[in-house]
Amino acid sequence: MKILVHLHLYYADMLPEMLNSLRSLEGRAYDLYVTLVKDCDAVKKEILAFKNDAQIMMVDNRGYDLAPFLKVLQSVSLDDYGYVIKLHTKRDLPKPAHLPYGCFKNSEWRNCLMGFLKDRQTFVEAYNLLEKHSEIGMLSHWKLIVKSGKEDREATRRAEEIMQQLGLPPKERRFVAGTMFICRAKLMKPLLKLNYMANDFDVPAPNHAGGTLAHAMERVLGWLVYAQNSQIASYEPFSFGKKLQVLLFKSRRFLYRKHTNSKGITRIKICKIPVCTRRP
Repeated sequence: MKILVHLHLYYADMLPEMLNSLRSLEGRAYDLYVTLVKDCDAVKKEILAFKNDAQIMMVDNRGYDLAPFLKVLQSVSLDDYGYVIKLHTKRDLPKPAHLPYGCFKNSEWRNCLMGFLKDRQTFVEAYNLLEKHSEIGMLSHWKLIVKSGKEDREATRRAEEIMQQLGLPPKERRFVAGTMFICRAKLMKPLLKLNYMANDFDVPAPNHAGGTLAHAMERVLGWLVYAQNSQIASYEPFSFGKKLQVLLFKSRRFLYRKHTNSKGITRIKICKIPVCTRRP
């Protein structure tokens, strides 16, 4: 089945790494759409040298990778595709980031997000997983399939409003933190009803503060899968050893947790009890 690939290339210097990952698709039929926020002939030339029929689109720097993704979906017929691969450039983390299933440092988050494209064999296994299991609608890494919680209540509230607008009440509030995945194209069709334009999205904030339309859409992409009677699965098996790692991680987080929010407020909790608050 033909694949629609969207790469949002915000950090142009990461193009070689992204193209190297796309080599895992060699031998398969796919259309490549690349969105850029800065016009650069050298970058365009490199993209077309890699795939001469690639479609390059200039977009406003709004809505992170979500607004460009919607623009690409609005530019194609999803009926022409069996699957959609969504990619974007994610820098190494400047400081450790915690999610429910683990702590990420440096390039670890990006490596998990793009892991299904790390080599041709891994992609074949991920693709075959989708082909064999019709109940799976989206694939990412198990560490990044998270449930909407207290971390961004405003984004969750806005996501719920969007789902109501689509007429698809959420059945499960799980999504891929970082929004890189492969999914069934038909599951993205409801997004075409939204008619969002670039100006509906915020300009990215330097501190990546939450609560924006883009953060809400990050959740919606996952919620849509469950609302259409599918599920998000991991391309990497969640073995007993990995379950034990998660248990140990959560135990340590329960005993001691230090968190700094987007406003620079740092809170230290012991056994979930706040013991110290530091303001900038």
